[in-house]
Amino acid sequence: MVPVDLQILKYILFEKPMYYFKIKPYLKWNHYQRLEQQLSDYTRDPEIENKPLEELDYTIFDLETTGFLPEIGHEIISIGAIRIKGLDACHRKTFHQVIRPIRPVNNQTLRLTGLSRDRLRNASPFIDGFQNFLDYSEGSVLVAHPAKFDMRFLQAMLKRWKLPQYQPPVIDSQVLAQWLLPADKHQLDPLLKYFGIEKRDRHHALNDAIMTAELFRQLLYMTFNRHVETFGELEEILRKHKQKKAKQDR
Repeated sequence: MVPVDLQILKYILFEKPMYYFKIKPYLKWNHYQRLEQQLSDYTRDPEIENKPLEELDYTIFDLETTGFLPEIGHEIISIGAIRIKGLDACHRKTFHQVIRPIRPVNNQTLRLTGLSRDRLRNASPFIDGFQNFLDYSEGSVLVAHPAKFDMRFLQAMLKRWKLPQYQPPVIDSQVLAQWLLPADKHQLDPLLKYFGIEKRDRHHALNDAIMTAELFRQLLYMTFNRHVETFGELEEILRKHKQKKAKQDR
């Protein structure tokens, strides 16, 4: 494994300029311009704070990536998602998009995700994959476990592609679990076991999204039992919880 500091140096000196050179032709596509305009025009629903949690649509999503550090060129190679409304069972239309990376993918990532080089080679570029996800998730609250990782990755990819940032309403189901179950482990696997949720093959974006959706429904039940009713109330609770945890971790 190459040390992180050497990976950063390699990315800044060699890979970042090459990456831009490879994506430059895409910047003239009509698809790209449509996405750029859509992101520029996006505004968060000003009434969402007052909306009841059980009336909201949620897009629970997961990313598979080539590494953990988008700041040094790691990329998204698949997005999986499922939409639910309030506490409805997870039988809605699902979303799964494989994304063609710019850089070669190592064998370890291929084994972990089950994706082949041929499938990645024939997949859509990031701008098309993200556009499809944006259309699928329109009008919903995004949920991920942990959302801080997935949203950070999405924002880094948008920045790399010279696109505006995307700031939708988001719930981090890991932070929600930390608030509701302070004495337990909060990674996905132990929480699935805690709630008796059927386990699917991991590191497949759609499988992970479906399992996270089942987990999120259980956490929503617990949230309602705490008499938290609106998105704004929950958002404020999670914001304060993150601040409190950050102070404790110092």
